[in-house]
Amino acid sequence: MSAPASKSFASAAASSAASGKQQRPAPFSIRLSAEERAALERKAGSRPLGAYIRSKLLDGEESRRKPARTASIDYALLGQVLGKLGKSEQTTCLFLLAVAAEAERVAMGEEERAALDRACADVREMRALLIKALGLRVEEP
Repeated sequence: MSAPASKSFASAAASSAASGKQQRPAPFSIRLSAEERAALERKAGSRPLGAYIRSKLLDGEESRRKPARTASIDYALLGQVLGKLGKSEQTTCLFLLAVAAEAERVAMGEEERAALDRACADVREMRALLIKALGLRVEEP
């Protein structure tokens, strides 16, 4: 009874392997001492260590793969976003609403107060992230 099940499993596994993507060869690994690795990393500079080693082993031939593209940072746009956030009446309104809720001048349930606190925290976090992305330093009062 188990023979037909094992045959059908084997044939299903074989057909799925044949229809799948081309399999990559197994990776080649090499053990290096800490000193050897440090020397290779120095020689590689800003290049990935694997790419450097591959180019040396293959007589300077570069890999066929293209390097991954890094996202470009538009500092001007980030600055504009930070400026809009600073000039926005929404942040002022959130702050005034939070102050009124703390002073209990506005009737607000716990859920609404928690949502308002989260919104204020989100605005502070956005501001901090924008400042960090721009490489600016803010002096704390």
